[in-house]
Amino acid sequence: MNVAGADRNRRLITAGAGTALALVMGLALLAGFRLATQIRSSITALQTASELQTYPSVLTQQLTALRQRLETREYTGQAHEELAGTVARFNSDIRRLTKRSDGQSPQLQDAARMWQAYRPVLAPILAFSGEPYIDTDSGSSLSDGGKMYYGDVRQAQLLAKQNVGRLHRLLTAVTDSLEEQTSGAAARLRELLSGGVLAALVLAAAALYLQLTRARHERVAREAQEQTRDILKTVREGFFLLDADYRIGTVWSEALTHIFGRSDFAGLSFEKLLEDRVPPGTLATAVKYIKLLWGDRAHENLMKSINPLGQLEISMDNGRGGKETRYLQFDFHRVVGPKGGVKHVLCSVGDITSNVLLAKELQEAQENANAQVDMMVGMLHVDPLQLGSFLDTTETGLRLINAILKEPARTDAEFRKKLGGLFRELHSIKGEASALNLMSIAHRVHHLEDTVGELKKKAELSGNDFLPMVLKLDELLAHLRGVREMATRLTALKPGAGSTAEPAAAPSRPTGAHTVRRSGEDLSPILQALAEKLAKDHRKSFRLSLSGLADVPAAYLATVKDCVIQMLRNSAVHGIEPSEARRVQAKADVGAVRVDFRRSSEGYELMFEDDGAGISPQLLKDAAVRKNIITAAEAASMDTRTAMALVFRPGFSTQDEVTMDAGRGVGMDVVARTVYGLGGKIGVSTNPGRFTRFKIVLPPAGEARSGERADRMSGPQGLPPGMASGVA
Repeated sequence: MNVAGADRNRRLITAGAGTALALVMGLALLAGFRLATQIRSSITALQTASELQTYPSVLTQQLTALRQRLETREYTGQAHEELAGTVARFNSDIRRLTKRSDGQSPQLQDAARMWQAYRPVLAPILAFSGEPYIDTDSGSSLSDGGKMYYGDVRQAQLLAKQNVGRLHRLLTAVTDSLEEQTSGAAARLRELLSGGVLAALVLAAAALYLQLTRARHERVAREAQEQTRDILKTVREGFFLLDADYRIGTVWSEALTHIFGRSDFAGLSFEKLLEDRVPPGTLATAVKYIKLLWGDRAHENLMKSINPLGQLEISMDNGRGGKETRYLQFDFHRVVGPKGGVKHVLCSVGDITSNVLLAKELQEAQENANAQVDMMVGMLHVDPLQLGSFLDTTETGLRLINAILKEPARTDAEFRKKLGGLFRELHSIKGEASALNLMSIAHRVHHLEDTVGELKKKAELSGNDFLPMVLKLDELLAHLRGVREMATRLTALKPGAGSTAEPAAAPSRPTGAHTVRRSGEDLSPILQALAEKLAKDHRKSFRLSLSGLADVPAAYLATVKDCVIQMLRNSAVHGIEPSEARRVQAKADVGAVRVDFRRSSEGYELMFEDDGAGISPQLLKDAAVRKNIITAAEAASMDTRTAMALVFRPGFSTQDEVTMDAGRGVGMDVVARTVYGLGGKIGVSTNPGRFTRFKIVLPPAGEARSGERADRMSGPQGLPPGMASGVA
């Protein structure tokens, strides 16, 4: 205890002595600087005063010379200019001396007053700018102005002769006074320098003493540092301190190196630590939170409760040239200084990747269980015949997709043709799954569509690019088998299940893509349910009216259903406006969508109409140019019919963002190919802002084409034969 007290006293004495010496040295240097500045000023003034000593006699000589030239009628210009220069220099130098702040002698003041008496006498001489002579018959003589000029010069000469001696003596006295001041300042400066050398010697002695007594304290400090290093090597968390500039200090735990895969943390800002590892939005939030920790009024417990870095997802190099995702947990503690202010912020970082992954697995298991329950509840509301028929159709479509994947292809064009076929089949399956509200299937098919969409963006395709599609297709088939098994069990539990458990077989669809439903299937409940779902998903309000669907022949059930589903989705996304927009256009808040199926002279006619925004040909052309489907020159030359036919182009959509219901540019392409594959026709008419109407004509059921593939269609600008379009 006494040793500690003595050590403390020794430190206080050493600090006090060092402070005193530093203060003395500082004062000596300050005084020396002031003296040096004064000496420099005095030397400059001395030089000026020495020059002033010569001016009285020079001025007298110049006035005498000017008078003589006037008397002998010689040229006076040069003498006049020399006199003006001397007067200007005299004015400047004496003004400079009188403005000095380090003291003025009485002699200087007297000399300045005497010079003031010169000025009114010299002023008319300096102001003269005329010609002093005139020419006469008898020779040159003084002009009137010259006579006045001569009188002024004569008066000034007399004044200068009378005062030249006294003025010279005064200026000499000023020079002597300045010499004395300079010599005194130089002597004081020498004394200060001597004192400074002595103080430096004392300071050096004190420094030597401090160096000798410092060894023991350093040994104790080294022992403490070794203990601190042992602690920082042992702990599993990453520890470091942040200063007021949000930079990491010079000490951190070894675990921090393993967590972040780097060792250069000293001086690194917190923002740089996380940069390129987290998204910009997350990084901005983290930096704002760190800044809040330095607020004096911030409540630490409250700050911990809103910590945005409690579970931070970062991207790290895996050491094999790739990236891996890890999860870190940051905790912060404010280090308060002796005066109560925040001195540092202690940060601890822990790797909680295993905990997070375990929690995610548990959550995924819970979500899968919930999805199974939701799927079961949804299947309870689907007619068993419709569900069984859908599963049959979907499995047939997936087998067709598998066949497309197996088709041999060598060129990039052949691979892209396969992508088009995959897109159309997947889109049809997704549409029907959505109509039955079997969203687990719809979402899986949507992910398959995303994979196809990514492949279409690639510059060049190969067979290896399709391997992920095969794996996802197997997963979807496995999911369908699970759905069928669950549907079988649910059907067995329903009353009268024995009579309806097995759906009747049906002939293949003309496109070769799916199996059709049996005759008499009521499409109205499925379509009404889909309309309600679409209205809810897209925040639209419209009413669906159906007519004649009970008369659809068995051969056309699948075709009519697929076409109406796709056009209904188009109306919900592109056609029907929000209620607010409809009010502005003096329309009813609730939109109207009408579907009619009836016999006609050509066979059957399907009419689909909505009272929405209609289709603008210019909008279609702009979207096609934006998506590089056509060029600007082609768009400019298109007539209305050709522009309207763009809605049937593969890959065309006016929506840039891909969603579950739009953006692929596949739906109407599928409709057109299906209709043409049956030997039918499709037409579209519209009135922008009022309505859009699609008219599909199908041949009599017995005359429908059979076994033809939709990809055999051809036609100018992507418009298959038999299509018509127009703008009302």
